[in-house]
Amino acid sequence: MQLLKIAGEADPGRVFGGRRPAVRVIVTEKALTAETGEPGAAEPAAHGQIEGNPVPISQETIDRLLCDTGTRGIKFDDIGQIIDVGRDERLFTEAQRAAMGVRDGGCLWVGCDRSPAWSEAHHINEWLTDSGDTNLADGVLLCHPHHLLLHNQHWKITRTETQYWLRPPVENDPEQTLIALPSKAVGL
Repeated sequence: MQLLKIAGEADPGRVFGGRRPAVRVIVTEKALTAETGEPGAAEPAAHGQIEGNPVPISQETIDRLLCDTGTRGIKFDDIGQIIDVGRDERLFTEAQRAAMGVRDGGCLWVGCDRSPAWSEAHHINEWLTDSGDTNLADGVLLCHPHHLLLHNQHWKITRTETQYWLRPPVENDPEQTLIALPSKAVGL
C-alpha cells in the first residue's frame, strides 16, 4: 500500500507528503475532545465514520488522519443548519517538509533507515488536545509504518530544546522511559 501511495505522489525532487486526495471523516468536536476519565480506562471503540460508510472508525484512525491530512471544520446549529465551514489547518508546507528532511535525515524512529522521501511529517503536539502549532520545531519525519504505530499504539514524541524523545506507552514500558531520537542527517 505504501508503494502505491508513494507512486501516486512521485516527484523525485521533493519530500513526499503534499496535499493528498481527501476522504471526509465525520466526527463531532465532543468526540474529539472527550476525556477518557480514569487513567487506564478503556476508550470507546469508535468516535466517527468515513463519509458514505456507516462503519465506525476508532479515535486512533481519526487522530492519524487529522495529523496526516489536516482538517476542515463544519459547524452546525441546533437545528442542523450549517453555520461555519471552517478552513484547512495543520498541514506542513512543502518548504517545512524539505527543511525537516535536511534536519532529520529521514524517519526518526529508532532503528529505521527510511529516507526523507519515504517519510511523512508528524505533529508532536496534537492540534486539538495539545494546542499544537505547525512549525518546524514541533514536527518530525516518520515513515508511514512508524507514523501508524505511533498513533495506533499511543507512543508519543516530545521535545526538549533541539532534542526529540520517544515515549513508549505504559503497556510497553510502565515507567515510560524516554528514548533519544537523534537526527540521521550526515554532518548535523
